[in-house]
Amino acid sequence: MRICIVGAGALGSLFGGLLARAGASVALYNPSNVEHIRAIQSSGLILESNGTALQIPLEAATTPDIVEGVDLVMIFVKAHQTACAMAQIAPKLAQRSWVLSLQNGFGMEEEILRWVPAERFLRGVTSQGATMVGPGRVRWAGAGPTKLGRWSGPVVPMIEELLALLRSAGIETEYSCEIERLIWEKLLVSCAINPLTALFNQPNGSIISDPHLREIAEAVVREALRVASAHGVSMGEGEALAWLETVARKTAQNISSMLQDVRRGRPTEIDYINGAVVRAGRRLGIPTPLNLLLTQLIHQRSQ
Repeated sequence: MRICIVGAGALGSLFGGLLARAGASVALYNPSNVEHIRAIQSSGLILESNGTALQIPLEAATTPDIVEGVDLVMIFVKAHQTACAMAQIAPKLAQRSWVLSLQNGFGMEEEILRWVPAERFLRGVTSQGATMVGPGRVRWAGAGPTKLGRWSGPVVPMIEELLALLRSAGIETEYSCEIERLIWEKLLVSCAINPLTALFNQPNGSIISDPHLREIAEAVVREALRVASAHGVSMGEGEALAWLETVARKTAQNISSMLQDVRRGRPTEIDYINGAVVRAGRRLGIPTPLNLLLTQLIHQRSQ
């Protein structure tokens, strides 16, 4: 199976590096971070993990021609970059190519499905953590489960092959028949951790160690849970708050992707995280004032 990582930032490079280390045929594509791609072309990807640094040879490019002939495209671009990325790569996709999105948030699926049939689209969520240390260098910030599912249709041999490949790369992976529910379960945590860490310039653990931030985070989760319940999430309030604490503790030292974006002066994914909760709430008639406030504050913070 030949794979192309579209959006070879920290997380995309991590997945690409782990898959290549396991023997898969992997190429990285990132048209914007030229310095990162050139460093990989020159010296391979340097993957830091548990105090060691692995050098992993990888094909890498800044032009979409690298997508030609691949069996699987894995999408890791920021949610707001999805439409542009798909327009770039779609003319290069083979009719047999599958697309897997492991992006944060919810709502970018529509942009992908403009170009890819639903029966060849896979959606997933991951708890893997990665940080860009420098050009060509990524730190594996924390391991966690990855779950994916087919947007339309049953499990087929290609999906079984992909699951085996990810597992052989050391990426704990499961198949789910309820992928939309899992996306919303992840959103429950993301809509609290991401904007609050970005606004207060704190690592993830502060969400539970600081009593004031914890109170806000729990209120945000409670509000989002009412929307998530309409999407099939059967989690109770106590379970949702316990899940928030578990994730915050496991990733306590991590710098959230949204805080990384704010620090670098880049657009954030707020419209596909808290903004997605707000849009769904409006559609369902469920008030979401806290999520709306956080969305507006991040927009103001990012200006």
